Amino acid sequence: MRFHPSPVFSAPAPQARSRMVERAGAVVEVLAPGAWTTARIEAWLDWADNLPDDLPSGELPAALAPDCQSHPLLGGGPDRHARRLAAWGWVLGVFDTPADALVFRTSLFELMARGVAAPGPSLAFGARVHPLTPDPARAPASTPFDVASAAFHQRMLPGEAPDAIDRRLTAIGEAIGRCEGEGRADPAANPALATAAIAARAAGASDRQIADAMALGLAGARGDLACALGVPVTALADPAGLIACDESATLAAFAGWRTGAVTLALSEADARALDLARIAPTAAVNVMALTDEAALEAAVRLVTVALDIEASAGFLAEPIQAYRRRDHRPIGVCLAGVSERLVSEGLAFGEAAGRNRAAALHALALAAALAASAALAETLGGYPAFAAERDAVLADLDRRVAAASRLCDDPTAVRATTLLGEARRRIERSGLRNAQVTGAPEDPEVALRLGALSLGAAPWPGPRRLAETADAEVFAVLDQAALAGLARLGLDPDEARVHVLGRRTLAGSPGLDHAALAARGFTEHEIDAAEAALIGSFDLARAFAPDIVGAGFLSDVLGATDEALADPGFDTLALAGFGREEIAAAQAFALGAASLANAPFMSAADRRVFLGEADLDPESRWAMICAIQPFTCAPLVAEAPLAFDDPPAQAVSLQARMAASGVRALRLRRAAASASFHLEIPSPLAARPRGETPARERVVERIVEVDRSRRKLPDRRKGYIQKASVGGHKVYLHTGEYDDGELGEIFIDMHKEGAAFRSVMNNFAIAISIGLQYGVPLDEFVDAFVFTRFDPAGPVTGNDSVRSATSILDYVFRELGVSYLGRGDLANLDGAELNADGLGRGEQEARAGEAPDEPQSISRYISKGFSRGAAPDNLVFLPTARRAGPRAAEVCPACGDTALTRKGQSLICETCGARQPRVGDGDG
Repeated sequence: MRFHPSPVFSAPAPQARSRMVERAGAVVEVLAPGAWTTARIEAWLDWADNLPDDLPSGELPAALAPDCQSHPLLGGGPDRHARRLAAWGWVLGVFDTPADALVFRTSLFELMARGVAAPGPSLAFGARVHPLTPDPARAPASTPFDVASAAFHQRMLPGEAPDAIDRRLTAIGEAIGRCEGEGRADPAANPALATAAIAARAAGASDRQIADAMALGLAGARGDLACALGVPVTALADPAGLIACDESATLAAFAGWRTGAVTLALSEADARALDLARIAPTAAVNVMALTDEAALEAAVRLVTVALDIEASAGFLAEPIQAYRRRDHRPIGVCLAGVSERLVSEGLAFGEAAGRNRAAALHALALAAALAASAALAETLGGYPAFAAERDAVLADLDRRVAAASRLCDDPTAVRATTLLGEARRRIERSGLRNAQVTGAPEDPEVALRLGALSLGAAPWPGPRRLAETADAEVFAVLDQAALAGLARLGLDPDEARVHVLGRRTLAGSPGLDHAALAARGFTEHEIDAAEAALIGSFDLARAFAPDIVGAGFLSDVLGATDEALADPGFDTLALAGFGREEIAAAQAFALGAASLANAPFMSAADRRVFLGEADLDPESRWAMICAIQPFTCAPLVAEAPLAFDDPPAQAVSLQARMAASGVRALRLRRAAASASFHLEIPSPLAARPRGETPARERVVERIVEVDRSRRKLPDRRKGYIQKASVGGHKVYLHTGEYDDGELGEIFIDMHKEGAAFRSVMNNFAIAISIGLQYGVPLDEFVDAFVFTRFDPAGPVTGNDSVRSATSILDYVFRELGVSYLGRGDLANLDGAELNADGLGRGEQEARAGEAPDEPQSISRYISKGFSRGAAPDNLVFLPTARRAGPRAAEVCPACGDTALTRKGQSLICETCGARQPRVGDGDG
C-alpha cells in the first residue's frame, strides 16, 4: 500500500511547552501542547504506560529500528505507538516501501499530536496469534446468552450454596415477602426485616446491598440478587418480550438495575457483533478538528490501517479472544465531537435535521473505513471467515448504501453514498480485511484524550469547559462549539458568556448582595474573602466555606457549633438565614447557569440547539442512536439513566421503552449511592415494643410479621379436650399449649366419619399446628375460618359457649377464639336458632332467667395429672363476677368458699365453721 503525505495535515501543530505533571508520587516534566489541561495530559501518559514495546524481528528500516530516537511529546507515547505499528506493518507487507512506512508513522503521530485521533486502551503483554506464524487452529463461535435461558439465570443469580452475605440478603427479601401492607419494606414497621438487615450488616453486607435487597424484595425478586457482581455480560433478548415485560425481561432488568453490567442485544447478529467489538482495537477521530470532509476521510483511512495492524500485533487477555480476533479482525473506528459539530453548525441534537447531519458524518466515516479495509484486502487478503460470511456482508452493505442514499440532501451523505458503492464493488471482487470497521469505544479516557468530547451518539456535554493557566490554575470558559454556534445563529457571545459563566461577583445580586450579607453580620473582611474565592469557584457554598470566611466568625457571629462546622455539607448562607431560592438566584448571578437551555436572550428554537447532556430527555438520545446505527458495524448501546433510589419496577418500564424505540442494544445505568449513604435500621424491639397490646378497633390493613424459626412445644404440655356434636356429628378438639398458655397445636378427630374426611381434617389440624409453631397469630386463622359454610352444620351440643355453627371449621375456630383470644363475640349460647351468621340471639338474651352460677372446684380447670398433684384440693373457681343482687354470698377468708351467713352479730362459714366478726367489731 502506497502512502503519501496528506495536505490536510499540513497545518501547524499546536505549540508544545514543558509542563510539570504530578504522577504516582512524583512530579515529572512533560512536553505537551500548551492549551491542553493537566487532566488531558495525564490521560495520555496513563495510556502510554500500557503500550507494548515489542518490535518484529528481522531487518527494519533505519527510521523504525529499536535504537531510533522517539519524539518526546507526551512522554514519547504517541511516537512509540506510531513507530511500532509502522514496523509491524512493514514486516506484514502493508507498505510497499520503507518510505511508505515512514509516512505512515509521521502521519499517525501528527494525528495524535494535534488531538485529531486517540487510540483506545491496549495491553503491554498478553495473548495473541503470532502475526508471522501460520496457525490452523480456529476459535469456537461465541454463543450469546439468552435472557430466557437457564445459563443467563445461573449467571445472574447466586449458586445453590450461597455464602453468608447471600443468605442474609435472601432473608431480607423473605422478611418482606412474609408481610403485608405498605410498611413491609420499612425496618421501623417490620421487626423481622430489621432483624434480617442487622444480621446482613453483621455478616459484611454494605448498606447499599441491604437497601437493594429491600427494594428487590418489595418487587418480588430474590434478595441475594443484591450481592450480584458487576461482571459485564451480553445477552440476547427478544424485543417483544422486553416490551411486554415478561419474566425473563424482568430478571434482566433487575440484574441491570443492580449491577449496570447487563447489555441486551435485540438480535443474534448484534449480540455477536458486540462480542467482537469487545476484542477489537479502537480509536476515535475528532470531527470538530476536521471540518473539511476530505480531511475526515483521510484521517479515518489512516486510523483504519493503524487498527488493522494492531489487530495483528496487539495483545488480548485470553487466547480464545486472540483466535477470534485473528479469524474476524474486527476494528472499531469511532467519531468524537459529533454533538459539538452539530452545535457549531446551529443544528439541534433532538431534531430531525441534527440527526440526519450526524448520520451523514457517520456514513462518511463508515465509507472511508470500508474503502481502506477493502484496499488492505486486495493486498493482504480478507479476514479468514469472510468466505463463509460473504453473502451476509454484501447484503448488509446494500442496506447501508440504501440508508445513506436516503440522506441525499446532505452533501456529506452524497459523498458517503458514492464511497459506499465503490467499496461494495471492491469488497465483492477482493473481499474485506475486517469483519467490523466502526463502533463506539466505551472508554471515557479516549474522550478525555481528545479534550473531553462526546463519543458516538452521546449528547453535547454543555457550554462550559475548563481551561488552565500556565501555573495550573483551572477556570471555566465558554466552549468553542458554543461560540461557533452563537456566531452561526447571530447571537451575542458576551450575553451567553455572562449567562453561562456568571459575573464572578455578588455585587448587584438579587436578594443576596453585599448589603444583604452585611445585614446578617458579615463584615467587609468576610465579604472580600468570599469575593476572591468566587473567581475560581464553581459553587457558591464553597466560596463561603469555613476555611474561606473563617470558622471563628461563623462560631462567634452566626452561632455555628463545632459539630456543624465539621460537617462536609455545612452551608454558611443557610445558617445566616438565606432561603433556598435566594441562594439559587445568587448562584446563577455570580457563577452562571452552566447551560444555555434557559437563556432569556434566545428564542425557543435557538435554545434547542444548545441543549446539553443534562437537558435532553432519554427519548432524544435513543432517536439519535437509531439515526446513526445503520452506519455502525457494532451496535451503539443505548443507556437509560436511573437514580439510585429508583425502584426495580421503574427499570423494567424503562427497559421496555428503550426496546420500543428501535435501538439495537441497550443497558440500564443506575447512579451510584452517595458517599455518605447510610441506612437507618432500628432494633427489632424499637420496631415493635415488647408487650404492646393491639388496639381493639377495626383493622383496615394488617401487617403480619412472622419469625422464620419454629418454636417447639414442650414434651410435657397442657391443654384441654372438648367433646361436642355439630349437626349430629361428634367432634373431639384436643389442644396443646406452651408453658405461657399460648396455643401451639390442635388435633381434630371425627367420630364415625369416612376415612377420607377424617384424614383431611387430621392433616388440616397438622397444618394449623405447624403454622402456629412458626408464629402465625391465632387470630389470623380465626378470622380466616369462622363463618365458613359446609356440611355438617347446625346446632352444637356439648359446648357451653358455642351452640350453633355453619361448619366444622366454624365451630373449631369459634371455640379456639373464645377460649384463647377472649373473643366473646364469637360465642352463641342459643342453639335453638341458627342465623345466617351463626351467632344466634346473643349471650345476654340466652342467659336471661338462668340461675346464677355456683362455685366450681378448681380441679375442673387444672389437670391433676399434668400438675402431678401439686394443685391444692380446696381451691375453687368463684364466678362472682357474674353474680348480682342483694343475696350475693360473701367469701370466707379461711377456706375461700362463698358460704358466709350472718348469725347474730357474726358471719359463720357453713363449710368450715369459721367465725368472722362483722365490720366495725373490735376487742372492746
